[in-house]
Amino acid sequence: MSHELRTPLNSIIGFTGIMLQEMSGKINKEQRKQLTLVKNSANHLLALINDIIDISKIEAGKVEIAIEEFDLSLLAQEIKDSFAVALDEKELKLLLQTPQMLIIKTDKQRTGQVLVNFVSNAVKFTDKGEIEIKIVKKDKTAEISVRDTGVGVKKEDMNKLFKDFSRIPIKDRTIEGTGLGLYLSKKIANLLDGDIRAESEFGKGSVFTLTLPLKYKEEKV
Repeated sequence: MSHELRTPLNSIIGFTGIMLQEMSGKINKEQRKQLTLVKNSANHLLALINDIIDISKIEAGKVEIAIEEFDLSLLAQEIKDSFAVALDEKELKLLLQTPQMLIIKTDKQRTGQVLVNFVSNAVKFTDKGEIEIKIVKKDKTAEISVRDTGVGVKKEDMNKLFKDFSRIPIKDRTIEGTGLGLYLSKKIANLLDGDIRAESEFGKGSVFTLTLPLKYKEEKV
């Protein structure tokens, strides 16, 4: 089913990308506007499908996890680098406060998926100031937090953050997203014997923290 859903969307994204690059001929301003809308909508739908598939697999107990040792600090650097363009567009700084090296044993791809979601949200909801990724090693756990100076979340909306299809209303703003990112991130954290917590002050910013054991208990896989 996932293949049947993803393939046509990937084709739409690919072909609109070719047209936007004018590889198939010149396009005018209105055509560019409409093609960009089609591509963005297809990307949004693809992200939604991917999130729903991941959630359904986790809830059915059929998700595959790949446990390996990796440097968490290096992963944070790689994530920072991947957001370079988005940060430049909004003139935001992304700071790293991490150990020189911190080796943990868990699912690298899933850990990165959660952190990318944190940073993506921080970029979306921050118009000025900075974002910081901070890693702290505790006794048997690692805490990775993403702090921003964005719009923040009202106290009465905090309990909605980790619910499925939850969209926190923000005055005068339209934010693209599936409404599943934090819900999925919570599921992934729990799958890896970890947890997520959120702190926020409306108008000043938010901090999202992922806590993971330094070594995942592989006998549970």
